[in-house]
Amino acid sequence: MKKNDIILIAVLVGLLMLWPKVDQYIIKPLVFKRPAVEVFPEPEPAPETESAALPVPAAVVEAAPSAPAVLAAPEPESEEAVPEEMLVLENEYIRLELSSHGGGIASVTIKTYRQTLDTGSDPVHMEFSSMRPFEYSASRAAFRVENANDREAVLTLPGPGGLVLTRTYELGERYDLSCTEVWRNPGGEAAVLPPQQMELGAMQDFETGPVMKGLYVLGVDTLSPGGEKVRYWGKKIGSLFKDEVKEKRLEKLPEEILLEPRRSPVDWVAVKNKYFVQILAPEGGAEGFTLYARRELDPREIENPSFAPRMQPLKEAGALIHLPEVVVAAGGEFRRAISGYIGPKKYDELAGRGMDQVEVMEFGMWAPVGKLLLKIMNSIHRRLWPHNYGLAIILLTIIIRVVFWPITHKSTESMKKMSEIQPQVALIREKYKDNPQKMQQATMALYKENKVNPVGGCLPMLIQIPVFIALFVVLRSAIELRFASFLWIRDLSQAENLLAGVLPIPLNILPLVMAATMWLQQKMTPQAGDPQQQKVMAFMPVMMLFLFYKMASGLVLYWTTNQCLMILQQFMMKRKQAKKA
Repeated sequence: MKKNDIILIAVLVGLLMLWPKVDQYIIKPLVFKRPAVEVFPEPEPAPETESAALPVPAAVVEAAPSAPAVLAAPEPESEEAVPEEMLVLENEYIRLELSSHGGGIASVTIKTYRQTLDTGSDPVHMEFSSMRPFEYSASRAAFRVENANDREAVLTLPGPGGLVLTRTYELGERYDLSCTEVWRNPGGEAAVLPPQQMELGAMQDFETGPVMKGLYVLGVDTLSPGGEKVRYWGKKIGSLFKDEVKEKRLEKLPEEILLEPRRSPVDWVAVKNKYFVQILAPEGGAEGFTLYARRELDPREIENPSFAPRMQPLKEAGALIHLPEVVVAAGGEFRRAISGYIGPKKYDELAGRGMDQVEVMEFGMWAPVGKLLLKIMNSIHRRLWPHNYGLAIILLTIIIRVVFWPITHKSTESMKKMSEIQPQVALIREKYKDNPQKMQQATMALYKENKVNPVGGCLPMLIQIPVFIALFVVLRSAIELRFASFLWIRDLSQAENLLAGVLPIPLNILPLVMAATMWLQQKMTPQAGDPQQQKVMAFMPVMMLFLFYKMASGLVLYWTTNQCLMILQQFMMKRKQAKKA
């Protein structure tokens, strides 16, 4: 293969791997717009005139009350006068604690997953202190509990202007939660319910592994109506911090940001960490959303406030959904239903929820391939005994190799033929070394005469790239692999990290085995091409070892198994050829 061909193939492979970035940042660039007003405004004093509090739609001017109803935080003494009451909604999958102060979710316990790698660990527990799901921003008013049991809770809140809010929570069979609000107006005049902002709880990353930490673990996702795709704002948060510095001419990165990256309606908003997600979907959608993010502080800036660090990993991320203004007729009511999900980022749980909520899995451009591989892996795991995801990955790799067997076999045959005609190729290069055009023509004629495809050896690798990328995307955040053990590996979702804290660099055995199998597979493969190309290929095991050393063990297990199967295939072919000889 000529040098130009190698460069062309390398460029094509690079573009293939970089396409998601090109599509996200060039083809469909995101446009960020700043909010016109502060999202969390300070409470303003009550207006002296009766009609200047809020603009009232023209359709209700005559019936509008003199003081439109506004949901506002109660006086401090009123909150202190009513002790906070915690209500528990619970099924076999999840436990929710509702607070009567604000009417939102104060904490969540996901019973089906443990918090740490320790087998005796408590279940996953998330506390929401700064922002609580289903709570209105800047309003931790004291609700009154009317009725509560394991699956349902009814709370009421007397609002200013005579409006009365009744909020009913209903817990589903698994991780689903619905909240129905009814705003009643018992008065004799129409009332205006102003625009409101409902919170999604600020989430943190409580995973301890070194892989996939930082900006790409915490995220906020949204879906806008009109056929748009799900937007992933997590990867943009770092630039939003920097934009805040430029726009406000700050001397250093702010510790937190609160802004609207895009002003447009949304069907739902999700806040997630690596393995868990919360989704709020108001019936009829919302007018927009606000993104909240708080970064970790560098120890040096804690000691020296003037120290200006670069972007630090996120500590927590949250969001608010913007609900529109509503006019409640005299003696009438306004009903609003909001569906919610608080649970694992698991395909089987999210696939049936509708409105593309399963896309919070973030499978990327190879989503169809990734979903298929995940389904096959989970199907193998369910039917396998003992139930082990390490064995499931090995069997999945075998299935993929069987599917690609004809292509790989043809590629090996092509490389063997290329190896056989290399002496003739060398003669042509020597003969036409001063005439590159004539050299290329003679070489191609030789390939055609011997029915050899010069790029046949690269074809299987190119075809497997989408499968590999899709599997990488799936395994990097598959909750199925979280704390799943295999042989000496305690967690297939992380690197092995053996002797961490003892050695300067933790020991990962599987990547070393993978590099060794790659070297052996190369030695067994018929050598073709110029010496420079062979040197480049000889360096591949070292490069792959460097790339894979800290990757999830599940992904390294797949690639190592794949290499072992390739070695087995080549051994069988050589044995077959030896018998023929």
